[in-house]
Amino acid sequence: MKNKTFKIFGLITLSFIVSSCTSSLSNESISETSLTSTTSEITTSVISDSSVSTSSGIPIWDGNSVVYSPQDIRGFGSGTPAGVANYESSSDTVIIWNIDASLDNYGGVQTPRLLLDFSKAVIFEMDVISSYSQYIVKLAVEGESEYYYVLSDEGTPGLISINVVDAMLSTKYREKNTQPDPGYVAGWKYADQTKNCTFHVLAKGPDGERQTAELVLGHIAIYNNQPAVTGVTIESSEIIGGKIEKLKNSSPVNLQATIAPSSISDQTILWQSSNENIVTITSMGQLSFVGVGTTSIIAKSRVDQSKQATLIINVLSGFENPITLTSELTSLAVDGSSTDEARFLDLFATTWGADINQPLEVESMVALDHHTYNDELIIENYFDASNSTHISEAQARLIQGMVGIGLTLQGTSSATMYRLIDGLLYQEEYAGSFKAAYATNSPAWTKLPQYNEKGIIILPSGEVRKYQMTMLAAELLSNLTPSDFMNTDNWIVPDRTRQTEDAIIHALSPASLRIEGDQLVMRQNKYPEAKYCFGGIVSQMHQVEASQEVQILLNITRLNQMSDYIKTMWEVKIIYYQAGGTVAVSSNPLKVASSNKSGLHTITFNPTYDYFRLYLVVNGSDIGAQFADAEMRLSHMKMYAMD
Repeated sequence: MKNKTFKIFGLITLSFIVSSCTSSLSNESISETSLTSTTSEITTSVISDSSVSTSSGIPIWDGNSVVYSPQDIRGFGSGTPAGVANYESSSDTVIIWNIDASLDNYGGVQTPRLLLDFSKAVIFEMDVISSYSQYIVKLAVEGESEYYYVLSDEGTPGLISINVVDAMLSTKYREKNTQPDPGYVAGWKYADQTKNCTFHVLAKGPDGERQTAELVLGHIAIYNNQPAVTGVTIESSEIIGGKIEKLKNSSPVNLQATIAPSSISDQTILWQSSNENIVTITSMGQLSFVGVGTTSIIAKSRVDQSKQATLIINVLSGFENPITLTSELTSLAVDGSSTDEARFLDLFATTWGADINQPLEVESMVALDHHTYNDELIIENYFDASNSTHISEAQARLIQGMVGIGLTLQGTSSATMYRLIDGLLYQEEYAGSFKAAYATNSPAWTKLPQYNEKGIIILPSGEVRKYQMTMLAAELLSNLTPSDFMNTDNWIVPDRTRQTEDAIIHALSPASLRIEGDQLVMRQNKYPEAKYCFGGIVSQMHQVEASQEVQILLNITRLNQMSDYIKTMWEVKIIYYQAGGTVAVSSNPLKVASSNKSGLHTITFNPTYDYFRLYLVVNGSDIGAQFADAEMRLSHMKMYAMD
């Protein structure tokens, strides 16, 4: 619905009168108010109020519950960051737009003031028709200088209903904290108290972009008149040892679930399968076993979707014994047809022991590289028909017009292999090595398309193992070691004294670099006047076709931290260019990935424009505390574009 964004400026006709907030004020006496700031940084009391007088037509909170229609929401005041709501009569919905000018790129509206009794459950309900990208719901408490997250980074449509306090106390928001106790680390500090509050309902667009975000709602409701849901229990006579185990295509099983306490009037359960390729479940709880593998079923309370129960489901193929598995393998059609693909996939998904993954050794080649991710071998095929070194290497391995990379099964010199390559099943006898084709010379030198391979092998001892491999046809954009990051031909450290040279790059916050051993150490090096603690370095220009998927492999070996709550993050941002890479699309880098976890990270994105630079950032800041000593260590980074 981007075409609606031009309407925003014509809709901003609301005016507000600032008023103070005291706990002694009743809802009837509250006048129209406005927040004094429309930025994401909160420095004063965040309680304010849109019109709640009888003349406004917006329902008045009665201490028990309130339901706001789309037309009611249209009359809400702007939230922080700022937003606006427009009523759509044809669909009886309200559209919330972000009009905040900051790079946080989220904004919305706030409910009228609500006197909430936290000795009871506080249920927030929102009927999400659609969301441009994501939405955020925050709770503002009178006298507090920060918001409390109720929902964030969501994009799920449908009827969302949660217990506000329990949602805030969830692991998700504990991990977002930047201070030792911002109100709910040690439990909700207003438990059993009554406080004036407002909910801020915000539409969120992509990070780092000044563009409108949109959230379409059917209604908002708040309930404070019922006991809290304390738990959900799944019941069935088929549950043994805390799980259900059935053969594929077994008769369906009916599950039931109960919500505690029994005094909860709405006992409706929302059922969900974590993997519908393995099991499906109906809205009435009928469970069907459609594929082989292990997954889970989730039962949620409709009235409080933060309460749920999980049941493990293990679907068997019937060939869990290695002897019967081997017998079934020998009966498959292995002539390169797809006749028995489904049967083979069931066998591959079967668990027949504890140590069944077969390690592979890969031949070192100039035109290819590889890594392992979640027990899957990933081979990046960079073969370039215009590269004389690649051609020379391929020529030496050319057999009947095909070129293959050599692979070895660790720990054995012989085995029977069943290989499913892009849906076609083959059998071959392994004698020290096998090959995976990556190029052809028929009729000319050509890189082969990417493919996926799954294999099951039978060792001479009768032991059965499996492997999984993906060959990615890709263009290598960069392959960087720590010393490469120090090379100014590859990376630029922003420097404000050089802004006349490049006003985009050198306006960014810099990082300082050093090498220790075989690792690069990046330390944030913010400017004195900068508000947050972050800094980074900017890559050389890269060119791809906008339709190509780009993947980055980033190996972070260590991230330091100030405390259990204040942790260093890494971020990867993009600066897009057009006009042949000479004109920046925006001066604001667009964030594509971030984390406060070390390890090997795979980052995938589809470039919006053909030309871009990376802004690799070490970040020791959040809206809360700042970590001026933030630094990260990395061992290498690779980037390639998929063919």
